[in-house]
Amino acid sequence: MSDADATEALTDLGLSTYGARTFVGLQKLGISTASEVAQVADVPRSQVYGAMEELEDLGLVDVQAGSPKRYRPVDVEEARTLLYERLKDEAETAFDYLDSVRGERAGEEGREAIWTTEGGENITARVTSLVANAESELLYATSDRSLVEGPVADAFEAAAERGVTVTVASADERVREAAMDAGFRTVTVDAADNPEVGVGRVLVVDGDTVLLSVLPSSEIGDASTESAFWSDGTGFATILAGLVRERF
Repeated sequence: MSDADATEALTDLGLSTYGARTFVGLQKLGISTASEVAQVADVPRSQVYGAMEELEDLGLVDVQAGSPKRYRPVDVEEARTLLYERLKDEAETAFDYLDSVRGERAGEEGREAIWTTEGGENITARVTSLVANAESELLYATSDRSLVEGPVADAFEAAAERGVTVTVASADERVREAAMDAGFRTVTVDAADNPEVGVGRVLVVDGDTVLLSVLPSSEIGDASTESAFWSDGTGFATILAGLVRERF
């Protein structure tokens, strides 16, 4: 990592560009004056004083009165903690606000919506989010072992602990064995039903939420190729969920 990379990272954590450059320079110099920092930090001397005030307000430097003033940076671990906590606090404030205004001007047009999600990681995140809202039952079908591990398995276990009935359907014996070991109900799917371009996974939650993904069988294991559509609490989802549940 270069000075420029460190400066960019610090600006991502909330420092101004001059503040970040000044802090990098201070860490190199230790106790120093504004003019000394300006020589090594690529910051005009006239801007160093403002940058020092910024760092002082954040608790990142101590100031020794005198002529000239001298500045001492806090150690790296203390700076890490201060910036992480500040970023966390700002994020929580922002997300609390978003939660308070979410949907306040929503119209009717989204109520029968069908949404699409691309890429295995994003689809897994959507699956776990839908499972987190399960109240009574969920059905999950896949023949790809990788699609029932990690965050998905954790979400299923959390749902089961809440009293949700979890059913895993698969043509792959390893998937069913893993599900049985976790205490879930399993259903065997006929492997002959798998098409060349087939279903990656199907999720049905509480009879009114459905997600279905497509993953070419030749690319199983390459999650980047997975595509899904999903719908939550809509008439379409209820009808499709009913059709899926009839099969299992």
